[in-house]
Amino acid sequence: MKTTFTLILLLTCALAFGQKRFVAGQYVTHQGDTVQAHINDQNWKRSPTFIEVKQDLASFNTQRLGVGDIKGFLLASGDRYEVHAVDKEKNVTKLGSTYLYDSQSSMVRDTVFLRALVKGRVSLYTLNEPDAQERIYIQKEGEAPVELVYRSIMKRTGGKSGIVKLPVYRGTLTARMTDCQDLADKISKVAFKPSALKSLVQEYNMCAGGNEGDYVAAEEKIKFNVYAIGGVSYTSLNIHGHPNRALSEPEFTGMGYTFGTSFMATLPRSHGKYALIGELLYKAYWTEGTFKHVNPHTEQVYTEYTTTFEMSQMAINLLGRYRLLDKGIKPYLSLGIGNSFILNDKSRQLTYTPSSSTVNNKEGNPMASSMRKHEQALLLGIGGEWRNVQAEVRLENGNGFSAAKGVKTANNSVTVRLGYKLK
Repeated sequence: MKTTFTLILLLTCALAFGQKRFVAGQYVTHQGDTVQAHINDQNWKRSPTFIEVKQDLASFNTQRLGVGDIKGFLLASGDRYEVHAVDKEKNVTKLGSTYLYDSQSSMVRDTVFLRALVKGRVSLYTLNEPDAQERIYIQKEGEAPVELVYRSIMKRTGGKSGIVKLPVYRGTLTARMTDCQDLADKISKVAFKPSALKSLVQEYNMCAGGNEGDYVAAEEKIKFNVYAIGGVSYTSLNIHGHPNRALSEPEFTGMGYTFGTSFMATLPRSHGKYALIGELLYKAYWTEGTFKHVNPHTEQVYTEYTTTFEMSQMAINLLGRYRLLDKGIKPYLSLGIGNSFILNDKSRQLTYTPSSSTVNNKEGNPMASSMRKHEQALLLGIGGEWRNVQAEVRLENGNGFSAAKGVKTANNSVTVRLGYKLK
């Protein structure tokens, strides 16, 4: 199972790094010339440091252009980037989900690609760099872009430390929107989010110039889908360390089925490659194993134990999904954790001895005294989407249901699943 996991991950990396998607676009040189070209559109979540272009879509020759080569570029798919020299807060430390600034401002100047959200009398840009918070810049016509800062600092008072948040960005906005007093109240309340600031800038441009802007980036939202899911599974159960050899020596195998609902939230940017998935499933679990205890004095005397684990389970799974390609049949990889809860247990053990005229069928789980109702599992799926249909092979490596000290259970299953998009 571990080898399979590793091979799938290696295959995913190879496919992911090999993808390129050239679309029609244009870039502007430092001499002011606009050049039509095909640009490798990565629908960047992180701001690019260079772009790849080619003049002929059928050509294998590409050219890399960085911030020192061009003034900006525009894609037919809608994204627009401009090169600007900007000041960035230098001493910023991440604490959990909060970025802490030094009490004294410290700046570093850098030339970067800024993504335009609004272009007009006042323009709005974002900058996303690895291992850094999303930076937001505002630019009034004829001026250089200035960073909007929501400053969080650590302050110690009376022997106690706490985080103080200073909405410096509101003062920056006020200074650049003084000619539209109707927005004063909104500026004092606007949240430090690109979407909220974008709406405010659009309102200002409408107030000051009669239109929302010469360019407004398309609104980006998380996309939600619901799938109906069903499948069949093959399961292998191993029990280690149990004193009862009828449980510890056999390998229990069997077929089962599952059905339920999957909820998928596809994240913006990166061409929808990244998604979060929640699943609510019913699982019919069935495995069986046989152990024969032979009398050491004569093979004609033996006892055969046939143990069946039969349970109904509810599974709640949480996964992350990465889509490898976005054309035709779209392969993807999913990875996450599963939690299964036993709803009903019909496990049993049948004992057969040839010398006896009766068969002892013992109802109830033979591990009932050391059972837990909850199982956790590592999930790995590889599948593909085509229109509204989804097919997947799901590998599951679970810790079983033993609660006894020294007794370990391992559940490994392979499930072939089909899904249909309902919404």
